[in-house]
Amino acid sequence: MLKFRVFEDGRPAERWPIRNAYLLGSDHSAMRGTITFDKGLIVCDKREQGVCALVIQHAVGACGELTVRTCHLPDREEPYVLAVELARHRLMLLYNKLEDWAMFDIGSDHPVARRAEQARKLFIEALCHMTDSPVLADKKAGDALAAAIDGSEELALAHAELLLNRRKSAGLMPRYSVGCGVALDQSNDRLRASLAANFDFVSLPTPWKTLSPEEGDYRLSVLDNWVEWAQKNRVPVVLGPVISFEPTSLPDWLFIWEHDYDTVRDVVYEHVERLVNRYKNSVAAWTVVSGLPINSHFTFTFEQLIDLTRTTSMLVKKVAPSAKVFVEIRQPFGEYFAGNPKSIPPQMYAEQVCQSGINFDALVLRLLMGQAVSGQFTRDLMQISSLLDEWAVFGKPLDLVIGTPSEPVTSEMIAVGQGETPIDPHSGVWRKPWSPVVQSHWMEAVMEIALSKPFVESVAWQEFIDHTAIDLPLSGLVSETMQPKPALRRLASFRRNLATVPPPTTYVIPGSSSSSEEADESAEK
Repeated sequence: MLKFRVFEDGRPAERWPIRNAYLLGSDHSAMRGTITFDKGLIVCDKREQGVCALVIQHAVGACGELTVRTCHLPDREEPYVLAVELARHRLMLLYNKLEDWAMFDIGSDHPVARRAEQARKLFIEALCHMTDSPVLADKKAGDALAAAIDGSEELALAHAELLLNRRKSAGLMPRYSVGCGVALDQSNDRLRASLAANFDFVSLPTPWKTLSPEEGDYRLSVLDNWVEWAQKNRVPVVLGPVISFEPTSLPDWLFIWEHDYDTVRDVVYEHVERLVNRYKNSVAAWTVVSGLPINSHFTFTFEQLIDLTRTTSMLVKKVAPSAKVFVEIRQPFGEYFAGNPKSIPPQMYAEQVCQSGINFDALVLRLLMGQAVSGQFTRDLMQISSLLDEWAVFGKPLDLVIGTPSEPVTSEMIAVGQGETPIDPHSGVWRKPWSPVVQSHWMEAVMEIALSKPFVESVAWQEFIDHTAIDLPLSGLVSETMQPKPALRRLASFRRNLATVPPPTTYVIPGSSSSSEEADESAEK
């Protein structure tokens, strides 16, 4: 059992929100356990043996409110101080990345070096007060954590700028780098002209529920219309995910066989075959499956999920040999595994897919933030950069689907597929509450980090226009009234600059000590 002391207003906390909290085992997969708060202590009761880390949403000063973690810690009777352990891990991550990325030669006046030194001094002060004044230790450690996160984000951006310029100088930027998703029912000419002008490819969804609301009854005219437009305007199309077991995607009639894998497999085969045969000459790439390891609705075995992945991938390659096949991973941080014993850690699924000889071309990571549902709590830029590095070990190219809201998601906004339960609005804050400016800065930073990685081939924004059925409310680049948001202008500028190598600059993070409100406003102008 692990215990962590938390403080508020100079004394043990009387209340402490437990948000996006789970345990992380030594294999970096979520661990089953119960996390509760009791009289100034966060108590972690593990159901497995071994060391573990605590992951939890925590306030981090000017950096916002983020999901962060401790190091792996052994059980002990004496409680740890939460802020101290969070700061310890972030400092370790910062120095490890300096070494991994060979960036120890940055000057002492560089923002990364200044923040790292500040965080180190504050952390040492916190350790010195652990015995005589845990409250002061908590405060010093909290300041150290904020400085370390600030420094690690600066490091992630500095490293991304260096690698992105190298990639552009060598002429190694992918031809189709920046894409966007759309809703099938949004097809006016103004929207399509903007898509063709600002993106390299378009991602078209294929919700089974919409395309075949009744068994055997297919309504493909709306999809036909989009595919014909894309072909006429020479806009490459990524179609899918063709198979997703999310309730928003599956037709109601399929749930009759949710416990009959053989029947489901046959129905899936017929559905995929119909779509691929229809669009094989018009579609450049297919996302065949999405979110299978979450396994929260159709509870199939690990072997059955791998079989579904193999069957669908093989079918697409058979019917359309020149098309690319993608396998999409939802919630790539894997927090869902802590609460669902029938699910599979995302990296375990990916490893098995890669080792089973399945013929596919790339992994797609769907990375949404800004809504308090599993997989969408807010994390910092260094965690995103580190996550991409971890997924590089599978030897497959990566594609990203990203998105954040342009305003805080309130409790009145109901997530698709979440029933009638209002969303907890406390999904975390990156620097400042979500706004059009913060959305645009986050988008540019994540795109720069992602496309600097030599194994990342593309980044797509998840939705172009806000609409009521969107997975992440208010995450479009254009409002429902057809007004472009700052993120669209910033994305268009970023895409144009991919062809040029600018002189080195210092990236300005909104709300950091190296920026100001005036800088944010002038950037948008």
